[in-house]
Amino acid sequence: MAIQWSKKLSVGSDLIDDQHKELFRRFNDLVEACRQQKGKQKVIELLNFLDQYVISHFSDEEKLMERCGYPGRLAHGEQHRDFIGKLAELRGAMKEEGASLRIVVETNQILLEWIIHHIRTEDGAVGVHLSRQVKKSPLPY
Repeated sequence: MAIQWSKKLSVGSDLIDDQHKELFRRFNDLVEACRQQKGKQKVIELLNFLDQYVISHFSDEEKLMERCGYPGRLAHGEQHRDFIGKLAELRGAMKEEGASLRIVVETNQILLEWIIHHIRTEDGAVGVHLSRQVKKSPLPY
């Protein structure tokens, strides 16, 4: 199931929005690879990408939440750490059993859930807060 970026998902920060768009693109690449029965190779590439992506993206997002005074930033950061833990579990399972079909399916499920819930709901709340802050005092986020 491919997913599409829309303006409704914007948090109001070009940097964060661009990073989210890249995650969508990578997820859709995995979905397409699975359709072509090449998901095992693509899941390895995706997990390698995510190892670096989550470090820089979550750092950028947490800095943004700090700058704009987002009240839910601690709980939001906890969700980031939980996601990093899930990725570590996937990475560990892949080392044990290789890029199995189970790993491909699980990676798909974890990312889809993250995109649907976290980006739409949690990051969306940051976007609402940020837009209110910008209306009060325009700051470059």
